[in-house]
Formats: sequence, C-alpha cells, structure tokens
Amino acid sequence: MEYAQEYSKKEKTVRILTGVFVGGVIYFIHISWLIPIINDVVSRPHCFEWLGFNLADYFWYLVMVGVPLFAFTMSWILIPRAIAGIRERRFPPKAVKVYRPTKVKTGFLALLISGMHLFIPLVLLLLAAWGYLQAPYFPAFDKQVLDPNLCIKDSTH
Repeated sequence: MEYAQEYSKKEKTVRILTGVFVGGVIYFIHISWLIPIINDVVSRPHCFEWLGFNLADYFWYLVMVGVPLFAFTMSWILIPRAIAGIRERRFPPKAVKVYRPTKVKTGFLALLISGMHLFIPLVLLLLAAWGYLQAPYFPAFDKQVLDPNLCIKDSTH
C-alpha cells in the first residue's frame, strides 16, 4: 500500500500557525468591519451606492450572484488538485503533501474524489448563473416606502 508524502514536523507547525494567524485576522476583520456593513446594508439598502448603482435596485443580484461567486473564490483552489488527480488516476496526486499518513487511492475511488473536487466549484458557478437568471423575478424594493431619514449620518457613532 502506497502512502502520500507527508509534511515534516517543521512544515506542519509553520503551516498550521500561519493558518491560525491568517484565520484570526480574517475573523477579526469579519467581526469588526464586515458584519456591521452587512447589517447596515440589510437594514437600509436604499442608502448605499456602489459604483453609481443603488444597492436597493441590485440587492437580489448581490445575494443570488455575489454570494455564490464569493464561495467560488474560496473553492477554486480545489480545481488544480482535482485535475492532477484525474490525470494521474490517484488521489492525492504525487505533488501534494499531506498532514498525516494517508493511503493513496487509485482507480475509480480516486476519480470519484477528484470529480467531487471539480464538482464543488462547478456547482457554485452554476448557482451564480442560475441566480443571475432568477434575480429579476424577485420583488423589488419600493423606494417610496423606505424612509430617506435613515440615510442621514448619525453623528454619535
């Protein structure tokens, strides 16, 4: 039984600590900056413009297309590994190191795992395309009902 190449102890430590650090920074930015912006946009979408477009007009495109495309940006890293796995008919491919002892899968199981690695980003792209086609049919915001006084900047914050 063949095993995939493993990271050395030093490589594991560096990669894990780097991942924890980057994840912590992303988490901090998410909590302190992104969540308040999302809450603001959801509570008063008619007050925000981006590149000259009012978000109330394009809110459903943001949700139905933007969210799947953002998820795709997180999953695109799976594509090269999947292609290498299909080419070599083994998973993980020869150039990929692993963190713990991992038996190399070959044959149909390797193709299945590699196919799933390709399937996830593909589904996200298809979901974004479907969302683009569906967004015009969602109800539009009635700007006469939305309070323009909500758009006034609060000086206490």
